[in-house]
Amino acid sequence: MAVVPLLAAANVDCDPCAIGLVFDGPASFNVEMRAIFEEEIKAVSAPRFTAVFPDSGRKVADWSLDGVRDAVESVLADPDIDILLTAGPIASSHAVTRGSLSKPVVAMFVLDPEAQRFPLSTNTDGERVSGIPNLSYVTFTRDPAEELSTLREVVPFRRLAYLVSQSLLDAVPALEENLGSAARLDDVQPAIIGVGTSVDAALAAIPPQADAVYVTPLLHLQPADFDGLVQGLIDRSLPAFSYWGRREVDRGLLASLYLDTDMLRLGRRVALHVRRVLDGEDAGDLPVDFHRSERLTLNMETARSIGLHPAWAVTTAAELLHNELPGGGRRLDLTSAVREAVTANLDLAALDRSIAAGKQSVRVARAPLAPQITASGSFDTIDRDNPQLVLGLRPTWRPVASLGISQQLYSDGAKARVAVEGHAQTSREEARAELALDIAHAAAVGYLNVRRARIFERIQRQNLDLTRTNLESAQSRRRIGVARASEVIRWENQIASNRRAVINAAATLEIARIALNRLRHRPLEEHFATADVDLADPALLASSSTLDTYAGNALGFAVFRDFMASEALAESPELRQLDASIAATERTVVAARRSFWSPIVAASGNVIAAQPGQGPAAFESLAAPFSFDRPNALNWTLGVSATLPLSTGGARRAEQSRAQEQLDQLRLARAAAAERIEQRLRSALHQAGASYAGIELVEDAAAAARSNLDLVRDAYEQGALPILDLIDAQNASLVAEQRAATAVYDFLIDLMEVHRATGRFGFFMDPEDLSAFGERLRDFYTKAGYAPSTGP
Repeated sequence: MAVVPLLAAANVDCDPCAIGLVFDGPASFNVEMRAIFEEEIKAVSAPRFTAVFPDSGRKVADWSLDGVRDAVESVLADPDIDILLTAGPIASSHAVTRGSLSKPVVAMFVLDPEAQRFPLSTNTDGERVSGIPNLSYVTFTRDPAEELSTLREVVPFRRLAYLVSQSLLDAVPALEENLGSAARLDDVQPAIIGVGTSVDAALAAIPPQADAVYVTPLLHLQPADFDGLVQGLIDRSLPAFSYWGRREVDRGLLASLYLDTDMLRLGRRVALHVRRVLDGEDAGDLPVDFHRSERLTLNMETARSIGLHPAWAVTTAAELLHNELPGGGRRLDLTSAVREAVTANLDLAALDRSIAAGKQSVRVARAPLAPQITASGSFDTIDRDNPQLVLGLRPTWRPVASLGISQQLYSDGAKARVAVEGHAQTSREEARAELALDIAHAAAVGYLNVRRARIFERIQRQNLDLTRTNLESAQSRRRIGVARASEVIRWENQIASNRRAVINAAATLEIARIALNRLRHRPLEEHFATADVDLADPALLASSSTLDTYAGNALGFAVFRDFMASEALAESPELRQLDASIAATERTVVAARRSFWSPIVAASGNVIAAQPGQGPAAFESLAAPFSFDRPNALNWTLGVSATLPLSTGGARRAEQSRAQEQLDQLRLARAAAAERIEQRLRSALHQAGASYAGIELVEDAAAAARSNLDLVRDAYEQGALPILDLIDAQNASLVAEQRAATAVYDFLIDLMEVHRATGRFGFFMDPEDLSAFGERLRDFYTKAGYAPSTGP
């Protein structure tokens, strides 16, 4: 290229001022970039200057060096264009290296000015500038060696393949050597792969021994082609890093050290350059360095796909995308979590066995009232020297069989035992219902704790990101001499504290997940996705719409508490359990009273069969002056008996007194339990009402804290406030954000206590039951003389 003498800086005198824009080639985000740049330039230039963007000054090249050169030269030669912006690395490279410029140019995407041997000078403020009349450019300041060192903490590698646009390599031949030399400084063996239009060819060109891949901006690829490239890297289990930032990590690349190239900040930087040129400054005196916001971002789904497990130090420092483990496709909502717990919980399963045993106890108590049948058999033999044998009174041997049957005709005590055991079984079943409520409550609170812990972790990570941003501000202030080194160290210490908070928040989340899995009898470390909770869900019983309608003021809330208290007393398994015990004791008292005059009446019968047996032969022929009766072979008896103890030493009187005292005690215990239940219910409602009313208030407080933080940060960056003021504002904002983000879950946890105190959970109610609940609520308010819709 022939060297053209440098021209003096152009004096831009225009109204309106036409801005030209050249893109390297068609890309999916060109429209987004163009809109940002145009909007920012118009806003910053007004009202003194009117910026326009004529169609004739907008060029989209074809990604080739010749095509880009033609587009740039075309706009430079257009007398109707006052300032040129190059929105691509190839166009920016050509604009910087072409020589003299007849009009101001802002080259917006310069990748590496040292490698590209671009002009660099230092102005009086210590800022790097081009020093060339009419030429300003923007370069993303970074340290390649430090970048590679950080990436090697994510995944160790020795052989790194760079994927670089082939058009860019053609336009900037020095780029390949610079990338290679930077890698070798960090003891990395590089391989530079030019990427054209074929993704398959690029993937095939990656050396088999490559440990990792670094993806530079491949702006020429269509979205589908880029996604194919990402999938191809995953299929080869290659960890891939993105130069561009978070957006590409979200699409499947493993990691990036940067947020997405902040187009809004870049647009504002370019707009300020344009405004300064319009104000008469030389573009060659404008700063070129643009510091990108550094944030390590990891795609955890990609990490799992390629078998990578980053260290704790990495995951706590990074923003984790797609961090929800598949968990076998399990996804829980509040209702399903509660129902699973009540269905599968081992404590409930154990109690079910106790109830099954109790059913048999009832049968055992009822058995004496049924006919009792007994059978027996015996075989008798006698000593030959026995006098009975000598006299012929007994045979030598005799078999005997008997069959007996008995039936209690009347026994109040036996009937009482059956009744008492039946009430005891009812009590056991109500105890099971009570435990089921406790399990449902614990599962609901456990689910909400998982949701809340997840939010806490996210907020702590966001706070860590904010601290990193403040560190970058402190480093910038340090570079320009308005901050001391202690400020940078203070923010570095704050980052360490914030990372520990992230670790603690992650541990809290895991603990909450384990607790919920235990209640659901699932593998304790099983991961699952969770769904948000709709405050208007009728299954919440005291949903947002119910509270707004029926508890919108003090009187309405008082009526609502009365209604819920009546529901709690009617539905409480604790009270039903005591009722069963009271009924059992009442029957015991009656039985004890009747025992003084109520006999036990029973009927019985026996049949005895006995063979005559065999005696000595001499006895059979013995002649005697008298005869003996031989026993019958079959005998039977039948009788009815009545038994009434006349004196038991005072035991019956004592039993009656004891049963009466136990009955009085149970009645008092029931009254006390009813008071506790009503107290619990009313207290829970007051707490839930307060937390519900506080949702909007804490959101307002969080908004105010965010606004205050923004003001303090601006003042800090301008040197008007010390670092401690910013730390205090950040901590206040953190607390406010946590309260705002979890206010809904605080209310829901309080509401689950209301459910438990009421003795029922709406999750187990079918639509008819929910409708009946609503009808009772409306009737209660009607009887109380209060119209919810119009107020008292």
